[in-house]
Amino acid sequence: MHEAALASAVADAITSRGLQGRPVRLLVSGGNADHDAFDAALRFHLEVSAPAIDGGSLTIVHLPVERPCLACGRLFAAVGLAADCPDCGGIGLARPGPEHVQIEFD
Repeated sequence: MHEAALASAVADAITSRGLQGRPVRLLVSGGNADHDAFDAALRFHLEVSAPAIDGGSLTIVHLPVERPCLACGRLFAAVGLAADCPDCGGIGLARPGPEHVQIEFD
């Protein structure tokens, strides 16, 4: 349920900067969860913890993370759970770890 803690921190950052209702991008790196499920859980917890924040003004962008190929060992950048090596087509090993969220705004 780490999305609840992330949502609380995001809500605090948005509120303290007076960004309610303004376009905000959340840049997410790391993590091994299904991105759609993570996004839905984060939005849900934001709505619960900070109803004044318009979830429609948030854009969530998942950044590529570096993965080693299990077949050839090459490192390559990938987004999402399913990632094939661009050199050999082998499976990219997902590295466990929590999501990190950066807030970007105009």
